[in-house]
Amino acid sequence: MKSLLFLLILFIFAYSQPILAEADKMVYEKNSIIYIGNVKITKGNELLTADKVIIYLDENRKANSAEAEGKVFYTDGKRTAKADKAFYDFKKDIVQLMGNARVEEGPNFVEADEIVYYRKEERAIAVSKNKRVRSFYVEEKEKK
Repeated sequence: MKSLLFLLILFIFAYSQPILAEADKMVYEKNSIIYIGNVKITKGNELLTADKVIIYLDENRKANSAEAEGKVFYTDGKRTAKADKAFYDFKKDIVQLMGNARVEEGPNFVEADEIVYYRKEERAIAVSKNKRVRSFYVEEKEKK
């Protein structure tokens, strides 16, 4: 089953680095692949874990967007992100973290109800409704 899953993922994401997905259950449908229970997806040095991940496919069976929910955790070795739910638009390269969202890079962090990260533009927007947005930033010392 794992080898079938691995081949399926490779076929869908052939245009990028290989992706390995593991979960307690996988459901493949015409327009989506659903991973349920202890989901772990790795791609190079990137890692995503969640209770459930849905990958939405376009008419050519290419990944269009992905949704993760339940104890969402992401790291690329440099940054980490946590939230109750996350959505990623592959074509626009936009990540949306919702519910107890937190992004960390070294000692720096941002916390909010929702954080939207525009990867191509390297900019983010953090918004909270019932609490204030919190951030902590440490300037790097100039090298002499």
